[in-house]
Amino acid sequence: MKFKITGALCAMLLVIVPGCGDDREVVVSEQPEEMIELSIGYSIGVETGDSTEAFGSITDVCHDTAGQILVLDQILCGVLVFSNDGEYICQIGRSGSGPGELLMPLYVASLNDGRILIHDPMSNAFKSYDSAFNYIENISLWDNGPPIETCAVGGSSYAGVVLGFDMERDQPMMIRTLAKYSVNREPDILYYEDEVPFDFSDFTSVLSSMMFSFSLTGDSQGRFFYSPTSSETYEVFAFNADGSELFHILRDIPRVEKTEQEMEDEIIYIESWANRIGMQGVVIEWEPDPYRTFIKALGVDSSERLWVARGTELEPVFDVYNMSGILLFSARLPVESGSWKFHIDSFGILGWEEDPEEGFQKLYIIDFPVD
Repeated sequence: MKFKITGALCAMLLVIVPGCGDDREVVVSEQPEEMIELSIGYSIGVETGDSTEAFGSITDVCHDTAGQILVLDQILCGVLVFSNDGEYICQIGRSGSGPGELLMPLYVASLNDGRILIHDPMSNAFKSYDSAFNYIENISLWDNGPPIETCAVGGSSYAGVVLGFDMERDQPMMIRTLAKYSVNREPDILYYEDEVPFDFSDFTSVLSSMMFSFSLTGDSQGRFFYSPTSSETYEVFAFNADGSELFHILRDIPRVEKTEQEMEDEIIYIESWANRIGMQGVVIEWEPDPYRTFIKALGVDSSERLWVARGTELEPVFDVYNMSGILLFSARLPVESGSWKFHIDSFGILGWEEDPEEGFQKLYIIDFPVD
């Protein structure tokens, strides 16, 4: 019997904590000789001053269909909208429980039909807005909250990870369903599903399994790509719009150990983040993986190339593939940080540091290389 955790309880789990083998063709790419250097076009963010550019905590970012920049600030409890040249436009949502208001936003996604979805687990819903940033409705189709790590996949569809829980076994299990959705609770396309042990007392395991488990992206043609979060394997799975297999990339890249300082900084950041969002009374003990994650982000550019952001190097490296899974070139951003995060889409690369050394966050707009 599968145990249903209510949306509110699942949201509490998200607050408390905030394998993919098959027989498809494997493309094993070698590192090309070409390494392109990327540059930062400009940045948004100040330590003090104009409140529209003083971020509390950047949690997620994306571009909308007009190329405007959406920045989800969890402390602000809203999404700041900037033009494609960095000028502040408006804010979507605010803290509250009324129509269009947010309780604890985690992700923002812009769909290809113009709608904007903000994942708000404490509301057990996506809050949806139109392209003019007007609230439309709550989308509450799932028992345990809407899909996490949401991304647009063609038309009006989106993909993400839906969580389920089976507590009737000797070992409780978490069921993770990675799928494409449109208007129904049931998936339009199932890409992957697994079960992992669920131990509520193991903070690191639960947080890693729920929120740090996959990197996902889709494109306007309906193709979908995912990579399991791993410090052991560099691996990307790709699908056509109809759900058929497109390619599977498997690379042999050396593992890289984290430094002691990196692990100490990670413990401080994760545990302070957990306390900041209200985890009183919970034993918070984060145990860092001693190795760096191979893949941190995926995205498809306007030339229909797949960008894969590596996590193994402090100066980020992006491996760029065509739609046959062949490695075209790699690109390096010569700015060192251990906490880089990225969003990549047809309008460009958006990067930010989760834990910047200077103590305040900036959003960096990174130029694609000129063809």
